[in-house]
This record gives sequence, C-alpha cells and structure tokens, in this order.
Amino acid sequence: MEELNSVTIYWLISIGLLVGFIIDLVMIKRGIGMIGNIIGGAAGSVIIGICSIMLNLYAPLIYAAVGSVAFLFLINVFSFHVSEHVDARAS
Repeated sequence: MEELNSVTIYWLISIGLLVGFIIDLVMIKRGIGMIGNIIGGAAGSVIIGICSIMLNLYAPLIYAAVGSVAFLFLINVFSFHVSEHVDARAS
C-alpha cells in the first residue's frame, strides 16, 4: 500500500498540475482560466489522493487523477458566463 510521505505528495501535485493543464486545453477559453484550472487540479488531486490513502484504497494516484478531473469538471461547468450581448433595437 501507498504511504503518505513527501514523494507521494510530490506526485499528487504533479498529477494535479498536468490534469489542470489538460483540462484548460480542452475547455478552450471557457470556464475558469489557466491558473485556476492548474491550482484547482493540484488542490483536487492532493485532497482526493490523501483521502484515498487514508481509506487504504488501491492505487491512490489513479484515484487522485480521476478525482481531479471530476473536481475541475464541476468547477468549470458551474462557472460559465454568458458573454453574448443581445441588441434589442427594432429594425
């Protein structure tokens, strides 16, 4: 089983940064920005990874990556802003 040490935390942060960058590439100018995706990915990965280590689940790094994707999906879906301006002039 995986134990919680500095190497594991390093890998959790690295996986979160990579997932955040990939989600930013997929979202293409929608949702939160690049910095928000990267920080949210790292935070989500560390939180999910530590929880899976504490619960003694198998392969906590995989759970961290999948949990980080789900976390960023929820953040990006609920942060869409409508940028269309409606012109109400009568022609």
